[in-house]
Amino acid sequence: MIMVPSSYSKSFLLAPLLLLVILVLPTPSLAFSTGAGTTDSTTITSSSPWSPSAWTININFGRESSTDLPPEWGESGARLVLPVPVTVRSDAMPSNDMDAVIGNGAMIIEPTNEPSSTYINSRGEQKVQINGGGWKIDLPQGSKGYASTLKMHLDLCTELERNDVTVSADRLYLFAPCWREGEYQRGKMAMEPIVAAAKEAQRVLDEQLSHEDGDRRLDGTDPIDTVLAYKDMAKLVADRDERKRRRREAEKIYPRDDDEAIMGAWPGTTEPMAIGSGAVLLKRKKLLGYELFTVGRWGAVPAQGTTCQ
Repeated sequence: MIMVPSSYSKSFLLAPLLLLVILVLPTPSLAFSTGAGTTDSTTITSSSPWSPSAWTININFGRESSTDLPPEWGESGARLVLPVPVTVRSDAMPSNDMDAVIGNGAMIIEPTNEPSSTYINSRGEQKVQINGGGWKIDLPQGSKGYASTLKMHLDLCTELERNDVTVSADRLYLFAPCWREGEYQRGKMAMEPIVAAAKEAQRVLDEQLSHEDGDRRLDGTDPIDTVLAYKDMAKLVADRDERKRRRREAEKIYPRDDDEAIMGAWPGTTEPMAIGSGAVLLKRKKLLGYELFTVGRWGAVPAQGTTCQ
């Protein structure tokens, strides 16, 4: 019989007990429901696709090309900039809080400051109260790299005014294109030849119109040559305009060439997301239903310290 020193015998006796405790106690796990959009966000680890995330929404009120408001609204070109820090959650909105514009399946987004934000006008710094609302992402119908549509609403509880830009207390609707990281890169690649073709068409036209090296037939010394030159210029202008049109259409579904969006965590997957420039909308009733009209634009960036490289 092998004798075990008393100093070790206690350890040998405790080892099976410790093993039993380890096996019985639950291991840390991601606490989220299998139900779509339902989670307890406060207990989720940062590695969970349903973890809440912090962003700053930068709302820029002012007249846009598509603004359907009286001509004097925003005529001066004034802008009213309102940054709104928010927490984006994966908790489903209560059914009685659902908004018909956003649709079913919306999840919670809420301002993190109290008051929600401030802005500057002729009277100095103004405090603004904004209440939370819902968000939802509609997936695209199309090829890889196409933008999804991020839709959200927030309730503006304070009337805003800066010069000739005024916004009454109302529900704000914010729509914007968005891409998860993989789709963003695919979209950028799809945009490259479209942008290159548009730039080349403009370069060729500018080259032919140049006073130094352009088409000398445009000088008008020979009437017949001048007429032919104008026909050639018309073709180049038409080609340039068509390339620009294709670029504008592509920018509706792909990331803009000059838009280097900052990636950040957003509930849904662990893949980072980029948000493009979007429209700020208000709703007004019509005889049958409602219509949305534009009162500005917006963008969003992840809160400092939460960006994804």
